[in-house]
Amino acid sequence: MAFAYARGNVWWIAYQVDGKRAAKPTEFKVSDPSGKRNATRLAKRKQQQVDAQRAIGGAAPTGEMTVRAYVAGWLVQRREAGHDYKADRGRLDLHVLPVIGDMKIAEVRTKHIADLVHRLRFKSDPKLAPRTVRNIYTVVAALFRDAAIAGVVDATPCILTTEQLGPVVDSDPEWRDGALFTRDEAEIMISDARIPLDRQLVYGFGLLAGLRPGEASALRFRHYDPSAEPLGRLTVAKSYNAKRHILKGTKTDAVKIIPVHPTLAAMLAEWKLSGWEKMMGRAPTDDDLIVPLPPATIARRTKRLGDPYRGYNYSSRRWREIDLPMLGWRERSLYDCRATFITLACDEDGADRDVIRDRVTHTKSKRNAFDGYARGKRWVETCTELSKLNIRRSPRRLAIVASIDER
Repeated sequence: MAFAYARGNVWWIAYQVDGKRAAKPTEFKVSDPSGKRNATRLAKRKQQQVDAQRAIGGAAPTGEMTVRAYVAGWLVQRREAGHDYKADRGRLDLHVLPVIGDMKIAEVRTKHIADLVHRLRFKSDPKLAPRTVRNIYTVVAALFRDAAIAGVVDATPCILTTEQLGPVVDSDPEWRDGALFTRDEAEIMISDARIPLDRQLVYGFGLLAGLRPGEASALRFRHYDPSAEPLGRLTVAKSYNAKRHILKGTKTDAVKIIPVHPTLAAMLAEWKLSGWEKMMGRAPTDDDLIVPLPPATIARRTKRLGDPYRGYNYSSRRWREIDLPMLGWRERSLYDCRATFITLACDEDGADRDVIRDRVTHTKSKRNAFDGYARGKRWVETCTELSKLNIRRSPRRLAIVASIDER
């Protein structure tokens, strides 16, 4: 039996492993009103994982294993493999296990999966977006794929097509067209003296380089080579996952070599020369993050140690709660900076869409030896196309240097 108990100032959990009691401390404090409840949930989940792992190892016939029992052990494997197991667990707990969780996993057929998807598409309350349904199905498909590989099921039942899954469309078909900044708005975001320079730079990485927020968060000064010709270059090899607080590969697992737009180069020069030191209280080194969390925010951290990555949650909140209301604009997100970069560069300023897509925004993992080289004529061509983007900082808005104290 799994349970939680207080020991010192933290809650411990106890559970059974091979007939013996095991115990370990948790991060939940006794002083926290919700600490015992959270620790008890953790204990029960740990027991499920132990039981499922034991069953997967052959202690119980796979034909008797339920989907719920297999999921417990599968999520452990997902976590060890570096996948977003928390998101997987949430989708399964909310939408899948209530429907097929108590079925024997070996008895789940394609009909059951099709019925589950039909239920998600047409009978959910509130109604789920088509992309959400696809995301849930993707987790289920991965679950049964791994079960088939492990020999728990003979074959995966997840063979549905668009006919059953439905088209991939937005729940609000009109939102995407409006998820952009105008050229004037983009220039204000990197120029307005009321926006501190560190946040201007965060916006600039999306508007001038097409970086995803996580990619910009992982950049260090050593990743920027301002001496490259004809434009400086950024090496983008990692991305910070703000949900899981880990550093991982880029979305496509590609290492991107991106030209630095002249406007972004000027911002980086100003930031390294004076802005970074004003915020952090010392001069930056090559190993320092280009835009870390401010010192006061670092001092308030209690659970996460290590490098002070400025995750999407931090930047998005300051955009949503401070800068956007101050500017008085309609609502848009930080992710729209990247869409703005693509739209302005390709649709309005004449940059070659294939070059921008294949070498900057949606670079794929290298397929052959030639793709691994970003030098010579290919590099010059990439710099030429990116520099067509016409976004400049406004001198009149830069007249006052914004304070870089803790916001």
